[in-house]
Amino acid sequence: MGGEVKAPGQAMHDPTSRDAGSAAASSRASEANNGRRRRRAVRVVGVLFAVVLAEVLLRGGLTLYARFGPPPNCGVRPELLGRLLYVYAHDRPSPAAMSEDGIVPDPHRGYRHASGLRTRLLQGVPVSTNSRGMRGSREFDVPRPTSVLRVVALGDSFTFGEGVPDDATWPAQLEAGLPGTEVANLGERAYAHDQMYFALSDDGMPLEPDAVILGFYPNDQWRDELTFYCSDKPRFSPGVDGWKIENEPVPSPWDVYDRYRRLPLLYAVPRLVGEMWTQPPTTDRSGEDRAAEILRRMREMVEAAGARFLLVNLPDHPEGPPETRGFFYEYCVRPGAECVDPWAAFRAAAGTDDPVALRARYQRPQDIHYSREGYAVVAEALRLHFVQHPLFRATRAPSASPP
Repeated sequence: MGGEVKAPGQAMHDPTSRDAGSAAASSRASEANNGRRRRRAVRVVGVLFAVVLAEVLLRGGLTLYARFGPPPNCGVRPELLGRLLYVYAHDRPSPAAMSEDGIVPDPHRGYRHASGLRTRLLQGVPVSTNSRGMRGSREFDVPRPTSVLRVVALGDSFTFGEGVPDDATWPAQLEAGLPGTEVANLGERAYAHDQMYFALSDDGMPLEPDAVILGFYPNDQWRDELTFYCSDKPRFSPGVDGWKIENEPVPSPWDVYDRYRRLPLLYAVPRLVGEMWTQPPTTDRSGEDRAAEILRRMREMVEAAGARFLLVNLPDHPEGPPETRGFFYEYCVRPGAECVDPWAAFRAAAGTDDPVALRARYQRPQDIHYSREGYAVVAEALRLHFVQHPLFRATRAPSASPP
C-alpha cells in the first residue's frame, strides 16, 4: 500500500554498492600505475647506477694503466688514446710546472724551450738558452751586423743536441769551423716539420739568415701525420681548397688536460674503436706528402729572402751502410735542392766498418742520439760543403709574410 510495486525479475540496485565498487576498481588501477612507476624508477636508477659504475671503473682502470703500465710511446694512435693516456698519467700541468721543466707553451708550435736557461739538466747535461729560447747562451743582434754571415739551424732533438753540452751540438761545432759565421740553433726535441716551419717563420727569418739548414731525421715526416705527439701540435692537411693548418692555435697543455679529463670514457671508447677501425696504416711512406709541402713552403720563404735552404741527413743508424732510398734522397734530386749527406763520412772518419765500434764512437750509450764525435761528423760535412759552395750575404731583406 502506497509503496512502489516492482515488476517481477526487476533487479534491486543499491547506489552505495556501486560507489564502493568504483572506488575499489580505481584503487586497484592506481596501485597498478604506482607499481609500474616504481618499477620504471627502479630500472632508471639501475641504469644510471650501471652507467656511473662503468664510468668509474673505466676511469680507475685507465688511471692505473696510464700511471703504472708501460710508458706510452709519444706517437700512440689513435690520437684520442694518446691524449687520454697523457692526461690520466699526469697531474694537471700548470705554467709554473712547465717553467720549472724549462718548457713554455707556444700557440703555433705547441711548446718550446724557455728563454734564459742556465742550470736545467737534460739527461745529466746542463742546457742553456738565450733570450729568444734558442739553444746556447749566444745572443743574435737584429739587424744582423754587416761583418758576419748568419745560418739558422732547424730540426728536432738531433739538431737541439739531446744529451750533449751546448758546444757539442752540430750547429755549435759548425759555427766553430766557419770563422765570421754565426749559427743559431732553433732545434727542439720531438719537433715535426710543421713545428719547424713555425720556428722558422716566427724566430728564424727575423734573424736575417744567409742560409737555413734543416736537420732531416726520417721519423719527423711520420710526426707530420699527427696533431698530438706527447703534446698537441699543428698539422698541415690537404683539402678541397688546398692545404690548411689544423689544430692551430695549439691549445695549452692545461686546456687539453681539462678537456679530456671531462670527456666521458663511455663516449670515448666507441670513438676509439671507430678511429682504430678507420685510421690508415702507418708505413715508411707515411707523412711524405705533408713533408714535401712543408719543405716547399720553407724553401720558398727562405729563397724569397735571398737566402739558401739546405737539408742535412741525420741517420739514426750511422753505424750501418749508407742508404740511397727514401724521402731525403727523393727530395734531393729535385731541381735546385741543396743537400748534404754525411752518412758515408761516419765510416771514413772512424776508419772502420765495424758496427759496434761505430756505434760506441758516434752514439750515446743506450741512445740513438749522437755523441760529440757524431755531431762533429755532421758539422764537418757541412763545413766542407760551404768550402766548396761558399756562403754569401742574403741579397735582400727577409719576406714579412710566410707562404
